[in-house]
Amino acid sequence: MNDLDDAIRGYFGQVEVIAELFNRFVLDENINPSGMSPVDKTPIFNKLKDYGSKLTLENFQHKYRNLFLMKTENLYCALLVETEVSNTLPIKLCLFENGLYATQIETWNCLDDGGMLPCVMAVLHLSTEHCRLRETANESPYDYSFYIIELANISDDTIAEQSEDLGGVLKFVKISNDAVKRQEFLSGEAYALMGDSAKRLVQCFSNHVST
Repeated sequence: MNDLDDAIRGYFGQVEVIAELFNRFVLDENINPSGMSPVDKTPIFNKLKDYGSKLTLENFQHKYRNLFLMKTENLYCALLVETEVSNTLPIKLCLFENGLYATQIETWNCLDDGGMLPCVMAVLHLSTEHCRLRETANESPYDYSFYIIELANISDDTIAEQSEDLGGVLKFVKISNDAVKRQEFLSGEAYALMGDSAKRLVQCFSNHVST
């Protein structure tokens, strides 16, 4: 796992960040981060193995390393953060969601706890480039949908409405192809006010785009 992946996990793995993203860009309801809890993905891997998946636990953890799964009282929220997107993404998400539902039924005894919770899946495309996620989803043979948070389509005004940390991360990524703007940001007040995990992500992303 490289430094950028570590930084993505360190920042986007926080319940407050996932709640802010889902509240602002995905859901109509307001999720309180205090009501969210991280979910261990290992039982999902074990269930997929039961269904014939040839992934080892190590490969599963790598393949879904930047997918963060949270549970609320009413639903699961799955956030996948991608810096590069492949045309196999819909299959990757569909496989994971099927594993989640099977795990609820057969492992977490959801039928004894009031029923199965729905899963809302979102992909954050952490890049300045436009992706083909919508076209990819439309071309998929699966009747399947997920939310797309594409940074290239988010206005500067919308970014400015976010918290200092999330707004700073999104703003930096959006300007990251411009070396002068990158340096101005890193020397400015917005960066100084960010928390440590957000700063680390910005620094790692800066190193990533400048190499």
